Amino acid sequence: MVVRQYKELFAWQTAEGFKLEVFRLVKDSELAQKDYKFRSQILEAARSVPSNITEGFLRYSPGDFMRFLDYSLASLGEAERRLHDGIQLGYFPASACQDAFKLARRCATACVRLKHSQRRYLNDPNRPPTSKRKRSGQ
Repeated sequence: MVVRQYKELFAWQTAEGFKLEVFRLVKDSELAQKDYKFRSQILEAARSVPSNITEGFLRYSPGDFMRFLDYSLASLGEAERRLHDGIQLGYFPASACQDAFKLARRCATACVRLKHSQRRYLNDPNRPPTSKRKRSGQ
């Protein structure tokens, strides 16, 4: 199956779901909203997960895509850690975070598998030479 748009990637779909779940958790927590630094950091980390997948995909280069998948995984780890901090600070009940943690695990697995597929593609001796895909209007 050829993926033509980043939104078709399971990694992106789960990353977007994770981001939206983190947004919901923060929105529903008055304490998290009042802690400006915490709120800013967790929201930015959650935003970065699908954003990096998108940016890497749109580079049209397996090597670049793998690097941006690494950035996405790092942001995912940061956002997960901040969720645990939010539980410890009493901002969220642990039970309310279970969907976010499940999406994070799925997203991490999908990103790692996608990274492996890009590595295989990059190392394929039968692959045509890389060139940037022409974008519409060029």
